[in-house]
Parts: sequence; C-alpha cells; structure tokens
Amino acid sequence: MLKRLAVGLLVPAFLLLAACSTNDNGALNNSGVENATNNKDKGVNLKISLTAQDMSGLETLATEYNSQNPDVTITVDRAPDNQFKQTLGAQLSAKEAPDMFVQWPGLSKIGLSIDAGYLADLSDVAPLKNIDPSLLQGFSKEEKVYGIPWSKNYLAMFYNKDIFQAHDIAVPTNWEEFLAACEKLKAAGITPIALAGKEAWNVQLPWYALAPSTVYAQEQDWDQKRFNDQVQFATSDSWKAVAAQYEQLVKNGYFDENTLGVSYESAKTSLGSGKAAMMIDGNWSIGGYEEIAKANNIDIGMFALPGNKAGEEIWLSSAPSTGLSIWSGSEHQEEAKKFLVYLFSDENYLTLIGPGQFSTLQTVQSESTDITADIVEVVQNAPTYQFLDIGWPAGPNTDAFNQGTQSAIGGAVSFAELLDIADKSWDKAVKK
Repeated sequence: MLKRLAVGLLVPAFLLLAACSTNDNGALNNSGVENATNNKDKGVNLKISLTAQDMSGLETLATEYNSQNPDVTITVDRAPDNQFKQTLGAQLSAKEAPDMFVQWPGLSKIGLSIDAGYLADLSDVAPLKNIDPSLLQGFSKEEKVYGIPWSKNYLAMFYNKDIFQAHDIAVPTNWEEFLAACEKLKAAGITPIALAGKEAWNVQLPWYALAPSTVYAQEQDWDQKRFNDQVQFATSDSWKAVAAQYEQLVKNGYFDENTLGVSYESAKTSLGSGKAAMMIDGNWSIGGYEEIAKANNIDIGMFALPGNKAGEEIWLSSAPSTGLSIWSGSEHQEEAKKFLVYLFSDENYLTLIGPGQFSTLQTVQSESTDITADIVEVVQNAPTYQFLDIGWPAGPNTDAFNQGTQSAIGGAVSFAELLDIADKSWDKAVKK
C-alpha cells in the first residue's frame, strides 16, 4: 500500500520521491544484468534504477533484450524505497541520473519532477495507446505523459478463507454485511481486522478504501471542487460518513485492542496464525501473503472493502503503480524508449509485471492466482477512484489521515476533528 519520501534542486528531488502506500522491507538487490561491460565504449550502456519490489521480471527481459541487441548493455540497480529515493535525489541534483527510473504518480510526486525538468516526454511511445487514459493522468501534465505505469494497483481486504468458512461467513458485498461479519468474528474471540497502527502509513488505508464508495461514487470531481474552495472535508456529508465508518470500526473493537503498538509484520503474523481474520493491504504485497498462506497451511483470499450501502455498487480504491520514466539528461533517450516498447509489448508484458499483478494494457488480460481469484472481477470491472494522495497537495494526507488518525485511534482527537485538520492542512499546502 498504500503504503503509504544540499539545497536547491535536491529538495524537490526528495519531495517528488515520497511513496504513498509502500514500505521498506525489500532487500537490497544490485543486479548486474550487465553483459560484456567492456563493450560499453562500443555501444549503449543503458542504466536503470528501480525499487526492490517493482517489475519482478525486468531483469529477465533485459537479458533477452541484450542478447537480441548485443550493442546495448543494460544495468539494473535495485534498492529499498528510502535508499532508492535518497540515491536518485542526489543523482538528479548532480545531473548524473540513470537513463531510466521509477516515479510515483501524483501532483506532489512526479509532478515536482516534471516541473523541475528532470523527465523526458514519453507521449510518442507506442504502448500508451493501449493504456486506459485514466491510469496516465497521475503521470501527465498539459497533455504530455512523463511516466508509464507498469501495473494497476488496488487496496483489498486480505482474509483467512478457512476462518470465514469455519464460521459460515460469506464475503461481504456492502457495509452492513461487513459489520455483521466483524461482529461474528469478534464474538468468536477472533480479532476481525489486523491493523498496523504503529505505522502511520498503514492507518490511512481504511480511509483510502472506504472513500471511493462513500465519497467519489457521488462526486467524482470532489477533489477539484476542494481545489476551487467549493467544498470542505469538515462540512461534507460524504466525508463525515467515511469518518463515522472508521470510528465505528474503532469503537466496536474490530481492531486489536493494542492497535497502536502493532507493527506491519506483527499484523501479518496475526493473520497467518488465525488470531486475526482480515488485514487491509495493497496488491503489491501479494507475494508476502502467499508465503504466509504456505507457511501456515491456510488459504488466503482478497475482497474489496465494501463501504457502499446495500443495493449500491462497490467502488474500488485503485491507482497506477509506479511508472517508468526517462531522465531528460540521458544521452540514450531513443534507446531507452525502444526498450520501453519492448517491455510493454503484449508478448513480454506479463513477464515484466510478474504473477498477481493486474494489467494496465487493454490488450493483455492478467492471470488470476489462488489468492486473487475472489477479486479479479471487481478489479477488472468495478468503478474505481485513485489513491487519495495522487490528486491532493502534500499535507492533508500526512497531517490528518496518517499521523492524525493514530491520534484519533488513541483518543487524543475525534474522527470529526480529523476532517478539520485535513482542511487546514490542505489550505496551507495550496498556499505554498
């Protein structure tokens, strides 16, 4: 998820690299898909920088590309998120960046890179014609595209299928059914939802998952209205409803009673051991849940958290993944674009994104796995709204829906007060 980022040019470089829902559990992997390095003076040495978890099949395709194009040497460097951000920020500031690297979508992320002139225009790259324009909005400015998302991300409720079956609980399709499931689990002595309240990025996820069905299903242009000062969080009936839903989960005891002391890894352990039945997280973590299922000999599935009323459609919290961008200062922009076309070709694309990920290409259908089988139809067909911070200025997400929510869970502020905090932080950020 959602999970959840010198002076001068280095400052915006760090800001633009802030992640929305990821964590830093990936291990450093500096992989040298660097064949015939002594030939770099004779051809193109294309350098690519990635986070630890993105595009698991890129190295395989890089090796294949190099074998087909022996005059091109491709070096792929990976690092955990924070290390990646720090390194790339320094490289951009020093004007020594890799030819290609990942960027996060959003005004306060890739938007700052675009404004700083760090990125090449990719509008003429062939794969874009096969990608839903809505997935490109977070990487675009003034009808030009500066990043190509490799996967469609979404938030879901990971759940222990064995526990649901043992207690005769069906996957809920609306808010009332979800509350009934939580109540039945609680009565059985099982924590309904494992929430890693110790980590601020994690407590934002229920807001992200509930708001699409509760706010944006009624007003898809709510964010734009907020920019125009036509609406506010604190006076919006729909945002009050989301706050009430979150507060209900806390007051009804559907989280661990020591939620603020629970880490992300501890929450996953609770799910695996059967102490907790559900945990909200992003599809980028599927691999970890597959390992949990195997280690504990249980079945784990996924469903969309239903913030909707009975008879209304579930909206999914979904957004493009990070996207591949090309440095505007690269001497090999044309070769980098050719490699992008290769990566996003129909025959290579599923290898690029790896199992459990959902396609951004309209010409390629993703393959479901045991863990995604329950949610495939929703991901492919349900209406969606992007992760909240993609279209927001920097500030309200951190002040209200991350750190502020920790305070609300602990009782220091009310959930209603969080909306007022969000308004003040939004206005302050816009003025900056």
